Amino acid sequence: MGNNLRATVRTAFTLIELLVVIAIIAVLIGLLVPAVQKVREAANRMSCANKMKQIGLSVHAYHDAYNTFPSARPKNPSANQWGQYTTFSWNVIPATTQSTGGWFMRLLPYIEQQNLPTPLLGISSTANIASTVNSIGGNRVQIFECPSDVLVSQLATQYNPARALTSYVGVSGNDEWNENGFFGSNARNGIFAVYSWASQTQAPPNFSGVLDGLSNTTMIGERPPANDRSWGSWRGSDFNSVMANPNRESSIVTGCTTPGYFSPDVATNRCAVTHFWSMHSGGGNWAMGDGSIRFFAYAAGTTVLPQMASRDGGETIQEP
Repeated sequence: MGNNLRATVRTAFTLIELLVVIAIIAVLIGLLVPAVQKVREAANRMSCANKMKQIGLSVHAYHDAYNTFPSARPKNPSANQWGQYTTFSWNVIPATTQSTGGWFMRLLPYIEQQNLPTPLLGISSTANIASTVNSIGGNRVQIFECPSDVLVSQLATQYNPARALTSYVGVSGNDEWNENGFFGSNARNGIFAVYSWASQTQAPPNFSGVLDGLSNTTMIGERPPANDRSWGSWRGSDFNSVMANPNRESSIVTGCTTPGYFSPDVATNRCAVTHFWSMHSGGGNWAMGDGSIRFFAYAAGTTVLPQMASRDGGETIQEP
C-alpha cells in the first residue's frame, strides 16, 4: 500500500501575524500623517500668500484709479469726510463702494467681484442702504480667506443677515494715541490710517506719502476673526478690517493685554482678535506696500514689524 501522506498547506494568518501586520501599518500611518499635514499646511500657507498678493495688487490697481490707497472708512462725498469710528456706511444717494463699508468693499471691482456691489446702484432711498450693504457683506469672498484659518469659513450668524469674514486686516500704523481718554482705533501713520475714532477729515495717503519706502512698510497682515465671529467681517470698517501694530485698543475686547504685538495664539482665545497672528506655524504672511509678500517669524513681532507699520517714521529697518 502506497504512502498517502501529503504536506499540510497553511492558508491563513495566525493571530500573532495579523497583529504584527496591524502594528506595522499603524506605525507607517503615524509616520505618514505628520508628513501629510506638513505638506498640506505648506500648500495652505502658499495659497494664503497668493491671496494676499492678489489683494495687494488690487490695492495698487485702486491707487492707479484714484491716486490714493482705499480709505479705511467710507467717504461722505458731500462733506468730504471719511467718518468716525461707528460709521460703516453714509446715508447718501447714490450709494457706492466709496460711501459704504471698509476698504475691502472698495477693492471688489478690482478682484473680479464687481457684481457683488451692483445692488448699491438700485438704491433710491437712504433707508435701504444699511440692509443692502449687510446683504452684500454676507457673501463669502474666497480671496479674503486664508485656507489655514479654521474660523473664517464660519459666518457670523448672530447677525441678520449673517456676515462673511476675512483672515486679513489692513495696517493702520503704530502710533495709536490717547484721544479724550481713550486709546486705540486711531493710528495716523500707516497705509490704512484712520487718524481719529471721533472723526476723519484727512484724505487717505498715497504712494508719495510712504516716505519709508513701499518695500519697507507693511500694508496687510493676518488676523483670524474673533472666535465668536463678533469681529472680522470683511464688509466692516475699523476693528473689523484694520488694526494698528502694536494694537492699543482696549475698549472693544476688554481684559486683554495691551499693547498687542504680533505673536502666536489659538482660535479659542477671546483676546486673539486684539493682535496680529496667523494659524501658520512659526509666524505669518505680510503684504508690503509694494505688493510683495513676506513671511515673518514671531520673533519680529516686537522689533522689526512695529517699525514697519509706519509709512513715514524714518526708522532704520534691520530685517531678521
